[in-house]
Amino acid sequence: MHTIALLPLDDRPACSRLPTQIAAVAGATSLVPPAALMPRLREPGDAGALGEWLRTAAKSADAAVVSLETLGHGGLIASRTRATTVAEVSARWEVLREIAAPVHAVTLITRTPDSPDAMEEPPYWDPHGPALHRLSAALHRAEEWGEPDGLRGAREAVPAEIRADFARRRLRNHALNLTALEFAAEGVLESLVVGADDTAPWAIATAELRQLGFWRSRLEVDARVAVRPGADEATSTLVARTLLGLLGAGSVSIRIEAVDPGGLDRVAPYENIPVGRTAAGQVEACGATVHEGPDADLVLLVHTPDGDGDWAAGPPTRRSATAARGARAVADLAAGHLRAGRAVAVADCAQPNGADPLLADALIRTGAAHRLTAYAGWNTAGNTLGTVVAHAVTAVAARRAGRFDERAHLDLLAHRFVEDHGYMTQVRAEIRAELGSVPGRHDHVPEDHPIRARLATALDAYARRLPGFQARVEPGSVHLPWHRTFETDFDVRTAAPVHRPVEEPTA
Repeated sequence: MHTIALLPLDDRPACSRLPTQIAAVAGATSLVPPAALMPRLREPGDAGALGEWLRTAAKSADAAVVSLETLGHGGLIASRTRATTVAEVSARWEVLREIAAPVHAVTLITRTPDSPDAMEEPPYWDPHGPALHRLSAALHRAEEWGEPDGLRGAREAVPAEIRADFARRRLRNHALNLTALEFAAEGVLESLVVGADDTAPWAIATAELRQLGFWRSRLEVDARVAVRPGADEATSTLVARTLLGLLGAGSVSIRIEAVDPGGLDRVAPYENIPVGRTAAGQVEACGATVHEGPDADLVLLVHTPDGDGDWAAGPPTRRSATAARGARAVADLAAGHLRAGRAVAVADCAQPNGADPLLADALIRTGAAHRLTAYAGWNTAGNTLGTVVAHAVTAVAARRAGRFDERAHLDLLAHRFVEDHGYMTQVRAEIRAELGSVPGRHDHVPEDHPIRARLATALDAYARRLPGFQARVEPGSVHLPWHRTFETDFDVRTAAPVHRPVEEPTA
């Protein structure tokens, strides 16, 4: 049994639970820090103690997967909000030189969200977040075009002291990202993911992503460093990359497909490059390869962005007949590949922050859902694609190596349907409406609020309706880890799959 020492971005399930679920698919064990040391929302973790924990845990592990923000700042949000210096953070990273096991790390480019919500940002984000987002875009355009049109107005919309703090924080974090590249070039890191969270085609983060890409090539570490959109899923992709090496099962090839191939050229919301390039970047981050031929180990079907809304900020109220036909076509294509004996994974990137119910329902109706190698449809396209590719690569490699845990695989697959479809596109909107939550802003749900019990009942009911999985949500496991409705956490358990023929495409 392989063991991975995992230092996640924070305690959210997408960052801490998901990597352990993926490792379990290959029968691997994940060592995680004690909860008392980890960050919790705006409260940073104990960076010094986390470094000591990592030093000790890595001695009994085959590899380590590390968030550099957690190791250096005490967490992802702390990296955006705390006044730590480059010298302080890089000194905490020195513990990585003492670890004998291979270290796979992630570092992130600081985001500039277009929102006045300051829950995860410096306090001045309320109300200056949208103005800072526009300033970020104006700075990038001025740097690219050499023309400052619009820059003066964008600067004047933000107080000088806030502009100065915004720039200094970005400078510090960019310098640290360059330091991370140096660690990779020195061989301290076996591999590195540089992620960009919640960005746009025109943004300072996009400019920095490109600059870091240049340095990756200059340092000649392209094979070991992935520079791409995404954040919360990054430790999961690194767990997959780690297991691919530990299992010794050889390379995994992935064919990327879409019903509408032109859809792969679309840029998804909150991202800065076409979704097809994001998919290829996540394949690279997991240590797999993109393969154009028909004999790939796995087919990755991408349900491409359609601009129909945002399941968190503005849930779609109506869907067109064209959207329904497109979703059914994706499900039919998945079913066809399954009937031909191919491994299939589905990444639902149609709308951000939740699964397209048209596609999820179609996958369930065809009998394809529980036969998939991986599925996801949550948050950004980068989050979704990274999750799907990490799960799929791990499953393919584990099957090949004789280490595949079917129950862990089914539990994870069912979890994604329950969370991404059942919660994010169904139950969450209902409970936010009942709470009177403000669109585009995070809410707060007290520990003893009665809506928590109704949430647990609704998720278990959805799980039990999933054909093929024989799934249930474990009693007492449902909670809101950050006391808000944006994300939830729970345990799903499945029984042996009930196999029935995969439906033929309908006319």
